Amino acid sequence: MASPSASDPVLTLPPWLGRPSAPSGPGTSEARRVRLDFVARTLVGALEVVRRALYAEEIARRDGLLQRASPEVKILCFLALILAAGLSRGLAPLALLYGGCVLLAALGRLDLRSFLGRTGLAVLFFTGLIVLPGMTSLVHPGEPLVVLVRFGPDARLGPLALPSELSLTRQGLTGGLMVMLRAATSVSLVTLLTVTTGWFELLRGLRALGLPAAVGMLFTLTYRYIFVLLTVVQDMYAAWQARVLGGRAGDAGRRLGAAAAYALFLRSEALAREIHQAMLARGFQGRVAFVQRRPSSVWASGALATLTLLMLGGVYVVR
Repeated sequence: MASPSASDPVLTLPPWLGRPSAPSGPGTSEARRVRLDFVARTLVGALEVVRRALYAEEIARRDGLLQRASPEVKILCFLALILAAGLSRGLAPLALLYGGCVLLAALGRLDLRSFLGRTGLAVLFFTGLIVLPGMTSLVHPGEPLVVLVRFGPDARLGPLALPSELSLTRQGLTGGLMVMLRAATSVSLVTLLTVTTGWFELLRGLRALGLPAAVGMLFTLTYRYIFVLLTVVQDMYAAWQARVLGGRAGDAGRRLGAAAAYALFLRSEALAREIHQAMLARGFQGRVAFVQRRPSSVWASGALATLTLLMLGGVYVVR
């Protein structure tokens, strides 16, 4: 093998690549890690939004009673049930409505464990934390059920006189359970309506019930544009990670974030113009046509209306 002569070009590294990087000051690496983790968590949250939306569309395509019913009938039935839950003033009607929600979830072929965990236990837990002070004798004096704390006859907190004991009262517990059960029922009904009805079917039903065409078009474009914008943000973050190794701390990082927000605004504005031009090129004249994926079943719509009337009648009887 011939050795390279003096006239042959020699491949050398550029001077800047051989320089050692400057050591980071105290706290710089931690701040950089936290900043990148924050952006990553934001993107993960955006992906979770997309995943849930796609999961809802998958449920809406199942062959269940709620999925086969007409969207107009579903909207009217669920609005009536939500109104009944809001106007109920007793535990028995609310328990009946929540039991009906579980029955409708089973008829819609939903995973009952996931449905109850997301709409029932979670709502009951967080609502319970909020209404817990209202269950005590400080807010609802009445018949004590469980004594929580005994302060004594002359207990004071600064200028305020404390009661001799702090307890859960029957009146407060009844009111707190009503609030929790009403919240769980309302959230369950809204969840059932949204996950068993595709977005465009829902807008088509609202349009048939009198929603203005301009509002329906705005909702449709917004729904679709959210996913496009999330994809653009993810691409920008991936390009940033590929070109800026390790991120930028301090003022440089803030300037980079401001520049990225400005670039995102310009890209979204340009994309909106392109979408409008594409709509005009395809004959758009101000009216949106909602595509119906499957024909509605008269039997399913009638069955849902019958179940709704039975639930409303039961609420009226046990009130």
